[in-house]
Amino acid sequence: MKASLCLLLAILCHVGLAGTGDVLRCVADINAAVDRGATGLCYDVTVQLVAPLYPHRVSFYAADSTGTAMFGMDPSIRADCPQTAGDIVHIKGITVPTGEGKVGLHSRQIVFLSHTKPPEPQQITSRELYRDAKLKNRLVTLNGTVHDAFRDEIDYPWSYLILNSDGLMVYVAIFSEEVSPDELDRLVGAKITVKGIVIDHYYGSRVTLKRYLSVQHISGITVQSAPRADPFNAPEIDKELFPAPIATQVTERRRTTGHVIAVWDGGSRLLLKSGTGDLIRIDLKSPKPPHYGAHIEAVGFPETDFYLNNLAGAIWRFAPGEPFLAEDAVPLPAARFFTDDKGRAIKKASLYGHAVRLRGTVRALPPGGTGEGRMYLESDSFLIPVDVSGCPEALDGITIGCTLDVAGTCVIETDNWRSTSVFPQIKEILVAVRTAADVQLVARPPWWTPGRLFALIGALLAVISGIFVWNMALRRRAEFRGKELAAEQLAHVSSELKVYERTRLAVELHDSLSQTLTGVSMGIDSALDIAGDANADLRRQLQLTSKTMEACRTELRNCLWDLRSQALEAEDMEQAIRLALGQILATTGLAIRFNVPRSRFSDKTTHAILHIIRELAANAVRHGHATSIRIAGSIEGGKLKFSVQDNGCGFDPESAPGIDKGHFGLQGIRERLELMDGEMMIDSRPGLGTKVTATLNIPSEKSLEDACNG
Repeated sequence: MKASLCLLLAILCHVGLAGTGDVLRCVADINAAVDRGATGLCYDVTVQLVAPLYPHRVSFYAADSTGTAMFGMDPSIRADCPQTAGDIVHIKGITVPTGEGKVGLHSRQIVFLSHTKPPEPQQITSRELYRDAKLKNRLVTLNGTVHDAFRDEIDYPWSYLILNSDGLMVYVAIFSEEVSPDELDRLVGAKITVKGIVIDHYYGSRVTLKRYLSVQHISGITVQSAPRADPFNAPEIDKELFPAPIATQVTERRRTTGHVIAVWDGGSRLLLKSGTGDLIRIDLKSPKPPHYGAHIEAVGFPETDFYLNNLAGAIWRFAPGEPFLAEDAVPLPAARFFTDDKGRAIKKASLYGHAVRLRGTVRALPPGGTGEGRMYLESDSFLIPVDVSGCPEALDGITIGCTLDVAGTCVIETDNWRSTSVFPQIKEILVAVRTAADVQLVARPPWWTPGRLFALIGALLAVISGIFVWNMALRRRAEFRGKELAAEQLAHVSSELKVYERTRLAVELHDSLSQTLTGVSMGIDSALDIAGDANADLRRQLQLTSKTMEACRTELRNCLWDLRSQALEAEDMEQAIRLALGQILATTGLAIRFNVPRSRFSDKTTHAILHIIRELAANAVRHGHATSIRIAGSIEGGKLKFSVQDNGCGFDPESAPGIDKGHFGLQGIRERLELMDGEMMIDSRPGLGTKVTATLNIPSEKSLEDACNG
């Protein structure tokens, strides 16, 4: 996003400057602007392509009479870009920031003009490459001998050659997918001519890589003198024993033979002992080392670390030779590696190449559990690196804390000397294990260690904490369960008390009020008989009073039934309804689908619902002569909606008899629903049965629970 904004600002600046004449007209001015970090400057130049376009890239090198520059371009105009060296093009663009404080050229218009003979490269030397600032971005040729060749491990598809040219090392970067590792290996030792562009800074992660040659294809490498067909056909380094450092800066490989007495550093380094007893360190090109004691022939580039003659970038093969006689390991205290006879701190380089033995305790093993790498042995308060790259099986069964007897070859880790480097110093002294027999287990670590003691204490504390938490959880669960049982027992006692009290009231009402109403009813019947037909009004009044009294007796019987019924104690509404209807529907088919739990209603609401249903069912049987009744109930929109439907004779709701004729049932239901903020709807026609639907508000579960708890 930041780069896009910078580019947009630069383009806007370009538009603003287009009419002012402040435009860069030659490559020299462009390079000067890039060097001083100037952005937003427009350029308008005619240039010649000096090298083919980089594959898969949006950049190219072009020059005029004042110099050479690398031009970037918008990907949308890649098709218009020059493709071959010698193309003459007209370019317009602007200088833009590219990140990390650098400035690049963004070409927005490229017009092909003509094609001419490709420019000839300038022949230079390695010293001119590093000293002549004017060579930046120039097409040049350079001669040298390939010292090493390898693929770039971080930036595909680049490969690198290290060129020894007149005693100076030059890096050559090759941009090509077609170069194979084998092809690179065949260039090592060859004398070549490189045709490429001089680059002043690296655009990737290797920011300190400054001047080098960039080659756009392997065709930019011309082999002048191929390396020896047999790389092992090289002069022996042994004939130049202990030369001066400058003498090791040769461009050709040297050969040596000897027995392998040490393998370390992941198998990338060997120590050879020649037949004359001379030591030579071998830095292998690829870490595929021979075994300890093998007689080999190695070829590489001679270098030195001021202790030994070394061969870098070496290859090897087995060679015939005298049988190997292993040196007996000399027991040494660890202090001998790091102090002199007077106890002063030094690094004992005189032990280089000698077989030593020491005893110590394992403090670290190679990472990853592979057995390859370095083990660290504590001996006499010193930490000694032990390299097992040559025989990783030596660590089989070894764990940290084991006491070991370790034998091996003492080697020192140093850098090779370079003519421009500091004096090479010893980085590390280590013991390279030769065979699995060099590692002898003396004692395993005691089972009862401080670490395990702390682990055991931690485990016991965890168990105790777990038991405590478990007990607390059980206690809380027991308390909760006790409260539940107490609540259940209280509810059971409360239920029994309610039943007892209702039964007592039923008995008292039956023995007192019921008998009284019966007597009054009989008196009214006697009055009707005495009145005869004498007074029609009196007779009508007595008949109405008789019906009213009969309704009161019926209602009283229902109340007595309710008091004696267990309907309110039922666990679900379907059971409660069946208990409430009792013998009313003894010979009538009954179907109930009440999808509301009993717990949603208080006792008062449940009693009202049961009373309404019983009254409607009784009317269906008594007046409608129904043989089948269906009762349904559900909650819709936060309200209870229930219905009673029968297959009786039906009636006209508009002309149904009311209180004036002694019929109190439907009116009583309406009044009961009004008290509960409910309503009733009747759907009935003569001969088609009746369906009565009642709707009333009920409290939410939360409100009911709070009311019960309160």
